[in-house]
Order: sequence, then structure tokens, then C-alpha cells
Amino acid sequence: MSTQSHYDNHLASFYAWMTGNFDAKQQEQEEFFRSKGLVPHSNAVALDLGCGHGLQSISLARLGFTVHAVDFNQHLLSDLNARAKGLTIGTVLANLADVSQYGAEAELIACMGDTLTHLDSPSQAASLLREWAQLLLPGGKLVLSFRDLTEELIGEQRFIPVRAEDDRIHICFLEYHPGHVRVYDQLLEKRQGQWIQKVSSYKKLRLGVESVKTMLEEAGLAVESHDVIARLHYLVATKPTVSAK
Repeated sequence: MSTQSHYDNHLASFYAWMTGNFDAKQQEQEEFFRSKGLVPHSNAVALDLGCGHGLQSISLARLGFTVHAVDFNQHLLSDLNARAKGLTIGTVLANLADVSQYGAEAELIACMGDTLTHLDSPSQAASLLREWAQLLLPGGKLVLSFRDLTEELIGEQRFIPVRAEDDRIHICFLEYHPGHVRVYDQLLEKRQGQWIQKVSSYKKLRLGVESVKTMLEEAGLAVESHDVIARLHYLVATKPTVSAK
């Protein structure tokens, strides 16, 4: 399946359950933004690209941004809309790769939760980073979080328990290939005493964190911080306030 088909036909239906307690996760994201000083300073517009069900969008709105929340899955956007009552969040059903569908001048752009690895190729990632840099106002920030999948897990390490309850279990299995990892999402649900299995898979790019830093620099952005939180690499990059001559 393509990434979009995988979400549309499989993952989106249990995505919110998979990610766990929304309020706790949202507070973690809000605290990260606050700790990096990522609050409005100019036009107060933020783009949240690959927003999912809204962990970053709601955090940014609570910090004072007007958020354009972009995702290709309507189920996830509907979840976000249900949580966004009274907040300055507008949702956009769009493909991340087509900037014309959502492009707007912004002082902050976020692409988080491993969304960057959903792209088709490193060259596409580099091209999009350049386009996003052009959307940023001078002094604006680009915030990324993603998994560095360049180091291959072996044997039983490739089986990753994600979440389990009495009647539902989610496990990921990773299959490594040159340039990408095929991720199998196995969902087991107990119905009327019987366990029902659903499995779907999609590809993730094996993007190295150092290569992404190089892409950001080539896009004219300066990487100002790099953190590793729960195995995700968080990068914050800044657009210069004055163009280099």
C-alpha cells in the first residue's frame, strides 16, 4: 500500500488509541515548544504539516498561533476538529508533497511525529524543505521530529509492541531494505471471544539525522537545536533575518 492508503484503510481507525493518552502527549509537545521559545513573534501563523489528530496543532494554538493543520487523512482531521473547539485552528485536507494546496507565509512550520519519513525519497524531502524554507518569514522556525532508521534492527528487535489492552493489541514489524523500511502494522482485536487479525504495511524512508541537517543547511536554514526524545530526533532550524550576500 501507499502511505495514504495504509492510513485511509488501516491505521487511521486506531491511530488515536495507538498514541495513548492525548492530554498527556499534547502537554509534552506544548512544553517542548515552550522550552524552545517557539511562541508568536510576527504574523503568528503556524503550519502543522502531517498534523494527525492534533498533538502539535493544539499545542501551537494554545501558545497563541493561528494554525493551518494539514493532513491527507480526513478521519484524523475530524478527530482534530472535535478537539479544537474554541481554538484558532483550520484544517486542510491536502497531500504534504503539494505545497500549492496549503502554502502560506508562516513564522513557524512543524512537520513532526515521523511524518518526514513518509515521503517518497530523500530528494523529495530535500525539495520540500527548500519550499518550506521559502514560506518562512525571516527569523521563522522550522521544527522537525522523525526517527533515524539508518541503523538496522536485527532478529526479534524488529518486533515492536506498541500498545496492548485486554481486547486489542498493536505490534509493528520492521523489514529493512536499501533506502527504506517496510513497516507492518499488526492489529489484533478480540470480538465475541475470537481474535481477529488485520495487517497492513507501508514504506518509511531511512533518513539519517546528519543528512537531514545538511538538507536544512542547503535550504538556507541554520540548525539551532537537536534533541532526542523517546527515540525521535527533534530539530529546530531558523531562517536568517537578513539574506546572505
